[in-house]
This record gives sequence, structure tokens and C-alpha cells, in this order.
Amino acid sequence: MQRYCFGYTATYDFTVADQIMADDYTFYMGEHVFTGREEAYKPAADRQFKAYPGLGFTVHDFFSNGDRCAMYFSEFGHSTQYDADTVWHGVSLYRWNGERLSECRIEQDYYGRRRQLTTTVPDPIDQPAFAPWTGPVEAADASSEQLVSAWLKKGGLLKSRLGSLDDEAVAPSIDRVLFVDESSEVLDIMSAGKRVAFQIRIDGKYAGGLDELAGHEGVSASLYATGMARIENGAVAHIRAVTDRYTMERRILAAVGARKDKGLGKDDFSVSPQGRCQP
Repeated sequence: MQRYCFGYTATYDFTVADQIMADDYTFYMGEHVFTGREEAYKPAADRQFKAYPGLGFTVHDFFSNGDRCAMYFSEFGHSTQYDADTVWHGVSLYRWNGERLSECRIEQDYYGRRRQLTTTVPDPIDQPAFAPWTGPVEAADASSEQLVSAWLKKGGLLKSRLGSLDDEAVAPSIDRVLFVDESSEVLDIMSAGKRVAFQIRIDGKYAGGLDELAGHEGVSASLYATGMARIENGAVAHIRAVTDRYTMERRILAAVGARKDKGLGKDDFSVSPQGRCQP
């Protein structure tokens, strides 16, 4: 993982990616699944590197159980399109096959990145982890996973303390997605002792939170998130998660456009995880 972060990502050296990623490397981002190191992953990564020449990468938190690991990080750089500096957070969960990385589940805060690009005012970069690669490797703990999974299914993530999600700790306003009639599906979960990482999809009726979606309240939609939690005194604590609120916004607006083309009313459709209009 140290090579992944600083031998590859921070230097854009795809020869290192060839050495540490399986040929069928698969990454999940929101509703999208990209399979194949050459066919899917490299083209996507190359677009990011070209959009942000000199892209930087910082690890803020990391833990591993020996078979899997999770990381809270930020990427930062100068956008050639907007002529602006920006930094954005992400949380990722990894699998390996004993020799190479085989899977990644990830979300990145592109909503917060857009705010910085349009205002040309960058956020501060969080402090890096002191020594992420020297921490203890702790065994997976099923009870920790069960506790976090139950908390997520009860709607805990969107009710977590302000500052826990996306850019809330530094943004000029809190732009958190709100749902009613909410249900949650845990798509992936892993643990190392009392540390737990997860990917989740939250389904419900959009109830506000994003200025760009004003007037679209009541639409059925899905929000994806990856995050980390710590168990303390038998309770879920210290949440750090990133949602796909930017992509959710795009899914809703695309479905609204499709609805208008079909002459449907707001109550005649829902937004599927893939963003398709479903009368």
C-alpha cells in the first residue's frame, strides 16, 4: 500500500501499477463497476492525472487486518481547466489476492472539489498520518462489523456528528444530503480489531441538503458512501466518511430531464442507482 500511494499514485508511474495490481483489478465507485487494470482502471486514472498535473496524495488514516485494508486520504492539485487549486477527500477499501491488489471500493468528494474550483478558494490540507505503515495489524472482528452494520442500517451515517462527512469540517456551509423513508444496504464491510470500514448505499426520498437540487425534494434516489468508524465503549464513534452526493445530484438531474422529455410529473418516476428514469 505504501508503494500504491507513493510509488504509483503520487508519481503517476503506471509500471508500478502493473507490479502491484492484478490484471482483473476491479474498483467500485458509486453505482459503477470498473473491471480490468488495463481496460478500465488505467484510462480513468490517466484522465485524473492529466486534469491535475502534479497531483499530490496524502494518507490521513490507514488500518489493516492482514488480508484487507482501508484508507482515508486526500488528493490535491491545480486544475488546468479551472486554473484553481483544490483538495478533496476519499475513503477506500482494498482486497488483495496474496500477491497483488485485486479490488478497491472508493468514494471521493467531488462535490467539495467543485466548490473549490468554482470559487478558486482551496480548502486546507489535513495533517498526514504520522506513520501509517507501522501501525499494528489486528485481526478482523465480527462483533465490530455487526455493530457498525446495525448502526448503518438504522440510518446512523446521515445522523452522525456534523464534521463527520465529506468536507464538513472545513466547508463554509454544511451540505449534507437528507432523506426520508430511508433504508440502507451495506455493500461491503471489513474490520481490524475495533476499527471498521464500510461501503453503503442509502435509498430513500430526497429531502434536501443540496442547493443545486432545490425543488426536487420528494424524488426517490440513492446515495453511496465509504467510511471508517471506531468502536469505543461498545458504541460506534469517530466516523469519517465520504459520499457520492455530486454524482447523486447528477443522477437526479438526469432523471428529471428524462421525465420532462416524456411529459411525466414529479410523482411519476424514481431515480434508480444507475440514474435511469423509471416511470
